[in-house]
Formats: sequence, structure tokens, C-alpha cells
Amino acid sequence: MPKYCRICGRPMKGEGDFCEACQESIRAEAMGKHRKVAKEAQKGLDRVGVRERKGAEGKEDRRAPQGEEEEKKPHHFKSMAEYLEYLKGKGR
Repeated sequence: MPKYCRICGRPMKGEGDFCEACQESIRAEAMGKHRKVAKEAQKGLDRVGVRERKGAEGKEDRRAPQGEEEEKKPHHFKSMAEYLEYLKGKGR
């Protein structure tokens, strides 16, 4: 009567409670190799142009709080002179 793996249920040969595939998976997880594989996979996806999608927890609210004016940058002005006048007016 064949013995079955306690994790996946496949029939197995030899001694032990787990098949070779499950043992390898357990070892890899314990050693942290699954993190390395995930990093390598993400690098490969980045090369192809696919990026990891982040949900609401990955984004931060970049808008200025209500009542406060967002600080303007040089690209908001037609000329550098206008931008310098803006900075003088703010007291910088």
C-alpha cells in the first residue's frame, strides 16, 4: 500500500511524511528564496514594461489640505522672472 504525502496527498516512495516537492517548497520558504524569486520576477516584469499595481494603501494623498495653497514650481510660470517675483512675495 503506497504512502501519501501529508501536504499534497500525492503517492510517494520511501520514508518520511512529505514528498520531495513539498519538502523543497518548505525548505525554500524557510530560507526566504520565495522572496528572491518574487524580486527576480518583478525585475523581469519591469523590463517588459509591466509594473506592480498598488492599491489604496500604496498611494498617498498628494493634494494640498483644504484652505492651503499648493506651492507653485517654476513650470507653473511663463518666465523665470515671474517665478522669482512669486518667491519674493512669499518671503523666501
